[in-house]
Amino acid sequence: MKKFQWNTGRHYYSHGQRMVAVVDETNNQLIFHDLARGISGAIPMGDYALGGRNLDRHAIEQLVMVNYDYGNYSGSFEVLEWED
Repeated sequence: MKKFQWNTGRHYYSHGQRMVAVVDETNNQLIFHDLARGISGAIPMGDYALGGRNLDRHAIEQLVMVNYDYGNYSGSFEVLEWED
């Protein structure tokens, strides 16, 4: 699974809000972790179908943040680490 990471610039922590996400093609979902707030979640992709689509960094960030902001995700026990 390819890892994406970005800083939203929101001031939840001294480092801002760092987000990490991976595309889980097996389960057709995006898994994310908000390191500043300790929130992990899974976003089902349903008909959007990850398989076969080339989702670039911008698309992943947008999909995660829109769904995150609107609470459209289920809890996940996946903890993703930030890599410098």
